[in-house]
Amino acid sequence: MATYQKRGSRWRAIVRKKGYPVQSKTFSTKARAQVWAVQVERDLEAGLIGQGLAPTLGDLLAGHLVHLDKISSRGRKNLTAANNLLKGFDAEVLVSDLNYQHLADYCTTRIEVDGVRPATTQLDILFLSGAITTAVVEGRLHEEYKGKVSVWRKGLYRAGLVGHPESRDRRPKPEELEQLLMHAKHNRALRRINYHSLIHFAVESCMRLDEICSLRWDDYNAVDGTVIIRLRKHPTKKTDQVVPLMGDAQAIIDAQPRQDDRIFPYNDESVSNGFRRICQFLNIENLHFHDLRHEGISRLFERGYQIQEVAMVSGHRDWKSLQRYVNLRPADLAAKDRAR
Repeated sequence: MATYQKRGSRWRAIVRKKGYPVQSKTFSTKARAQVWAVQVERDLEAGLIGQGLAPTLGDLLAGHLVHLDKISSRGRKNLTAANNLLKGFDAEVLVSDLNYQHLADYCTTRIEVDGVRPATTQLDILFLSGAITTAVVEGRLHEEYKGKVSVWRKGLYRAGLVGHPESRDRRPKPEELEQLLMHAKHNRALRRINYHSLIHFAVESCMRLDEICSLRWDDYNAVDGTVIIRLRKHPTKKTDQVVPLMGDAQAIIDAQPRQDDRIFPYNDESVSNGFRRICQFLNIENLHFHDLRHEGISRLFERGYQIQEVAMVSGHRDWKSLQRYVNLRPADLAAKDRAR
């Protein structure tokens, strides 16, 4: 039987069942507490609750964020996915009350109202799926929930409500890069962030923007021409990687003033937003800062480096992951062949 306690303006529900840990949670209203308690009693009878508390969606996402903080370097992106889900759902809803239609309505709203693409809703649903897996592994949910969310994801994909990201083949044209560098060098309004060095370095180093903005002077080895990227992006765990500084990358680092522990002491989100505004001012369409990484990787292949050599620079673990960043120009390949 469930009991209820009023605590200030909130209500605490307590469910006791012989042989199981006491289940308790506080809610904003007594009605919500009663709904939770009834569902917990049903789940206990059906054996769907593990050794932890019956989780609400808020509990589920919070627990997953704690787990990811230990193994993932995508801190801001993980938090964004969690916040998106909490905006679209009620944080106090029981996970056991979720169904396919709830997820379909969420994705539809994100696409039609927020204007995002199915690839973006896919990230949110994958985050929810990962949160459910974490709860199952930690004993807070029954194994059957992994099967449920797998079926839901297949249904969303068939309905076109989630999808894979489109591969980008956008590379900045030589004249566009020249425009960007010239504008960044001479526009006084851009002096706070050294866009000239950042743009040039992004192409030469093939690094992601967040990696560039996290580089530290202590990790730079001027003798070997290398730098350590701390907690570099990885599908399953955070890893540090020593990478070679290619082309002009080392000279660009040497030219930076030592005014901070970081070589490029900027907020990556601010840099990204500013880069977007620069492109708009110069009428350069559909160019993202991340495309500079694409450009750099493609240039390495064009200069004759092998897959394993390029992967040492880019940080990719396999050819399949690296392949979508390689946008070799057909005309350049033809010209190279004719020159032999």
